[in-house]
Amino acid sequence: MDLLRGIIPPLVTPFRSDGELDRAAFEANLDSYAGEDLAGYLVLGSNGEAATLDEGEKLSLVALARKASGSRRLLVGTGLESTRATMLLTAKVADLGADAALVLTPHYYKSQMTQEALRAYFEAVADASPIPVLLYSVPSFTSLPFPPGLAAGLAGHPKIVGMKESSGDLVLLSRILSTVPPSFSVACGSTPVLYPALCLGARAGILAVACCAPSASASLYRAFESGDFERALRIQRSLTPLATAVTSLYGVPGLKRAMELAGRRGGFVRAPLLGAGPARDAELKALLAQALEGAA
Repeated sequence: MDLLRGIIPPLVTPFRSDGELDRAAFEANLDSYAGEDLAGYLVLGSNGEAATLDEGEKLSLVALARKASGSRRLLVGTGLESTRATMLLTAKVADLGADAALVLTPHYYKSQMTQEALRAYFEAVADASPIPVLLYSVPSFTSLPFPPGLAAGLAGHPKIVGMKESSGDLVLLSRILSTVPPSFSVACGSTPVLYPALCLGARAGILAVACCAPSASASLYRAFESGDFERALRIQRSLTPLATAVTSLYGVPGLKRAMELAGRRGGFVRAPLLGAGPARDAELKALLAQALEGAA
């Protein structure tokens, strides 16, 4: 199974107004994606507010996603701040049927997270993991730049099969892709650079915008894969403003609001995040329409 291929949405975690999980909304979103051209799902990613979930909540979401995802790939974010905790969570999601673990760089003690420390961490997690491991670089949340040589140093491990690179730094992405073997798959985690990332050799997009605009996101990927680069670039340009709004501009609250406007179940965010409310609705509706029109 090629774990990183195509478009994969990092699923949001809907909450009720009292802060509890809205499992029915989570399942409804999975049902709504069944007819979309998506390669799989990521549960417990940054856009899933994984940092605010307790372990029981995490495991319940993985179980629901596995049941609903059928033959689609199920990636699960398991990276925590200690090697031991990451190992334990990875084993538990493997038991629930996860196809791979997406492992975030630990970052609380960021000044000590040297390339040597990170390599030891990822190797230990992979050694213990029952399932393939994907590295995860997202410096916008961790404030920890991914060392360019780290992916190449880890690519020889039999359990470390790829990575999600979400910095949006095409120079870094190019350096990674030029140093890892062809068997090591790289997914772009930043929609504004998806088209150039695919040109450089990225094989997948794990994109927040795919939660609210899955059809447009998949259309970009299909156009690129079929060699219709003019169409792929046109969709890229129409999708980028929406992608920027639901990530760097308004974050998870904006993404959830856009999902509601698109007819899906974003739900509430969990405190201390504040909801986007209706103030941005007109802007988000216009951006959703632009994305859909560009992919038509």
